[in-house]
Amino acid sequence: MMETINTVIFDMDGLMFDTETLYIDVFEDICKKHDHYFPREYLLGMLGTSYFDYSIYHKDYPWLEDMLEIADDEFVSYYEKRFAIPGSANKYGLKELYDYLKAHNYSICIASSSSVTHIKRLVNNCGFDFRADLMLSSQDEYASKPAPDLFLACAKKMGVKPENCIVLEDSKNGIRAAYNANMKRVWIPDQVQFNDEDMKYVQYQCENLKRVIDILEAK
Repeated sequence: MMETINTVIFDMDGLMFDTETLYIDVFEDICKKHDHYFPREYLLGMLGTSYFDYSIYHKDYPWLEDMLEIADDEFVSYYEKRFAIPGSANKYGLKELYDYLKAHNYSICIASSSSVTHIKRLVNNCGFDFRADLMLSSQDEYASKPAPDLFLACAKKMGVKPENCIVLEDSKNGIRAAYNANMKRVWIPDQVQFNDEDMKYVQYQCENLKRVIDILEAK
């Protein structure tokens, strides 16, 4: 076990739960209903942050923010239909990693660009008793990823140093935020693929959450 790591910080959407795939489907469905089209690669660039400068798309897609607002409003109803069975939204290895962390006395935080209400909704539907020591949202008072503020707030509230934390992320913004916070970081790919420049900020890479155990076990 890594002797210097005592706190594991989870991103949520696309990392713990398969919700980014769902959000893409919801957004594209809403656009289709309104006879609009927005390139998926642009949408992927917005993932992992609660702040995005939509003005860069205003000229070609003046309706974008309206469609995003509708998608946000309808997300829960889509979520409840697709993931009606508790645990069905879980990414592979979530429970195994959680059980390992609890057995080895790691502190567990969730730091997401989603609201705390949304975090609790998804955690409560994970099919087992996932107890995080801390849940923080950048929608409250913290600058959004890739700023390090959210992760640094986790460390401060938990009473640990940033170098004693390891961050699990699927997004470019999240990995850069962890890098900027001077925390160890693991990229677990979901919807967004990294280029060579993005990979400069990645410290470890795993194909799923269960494999994070191997990193923590490594001397």
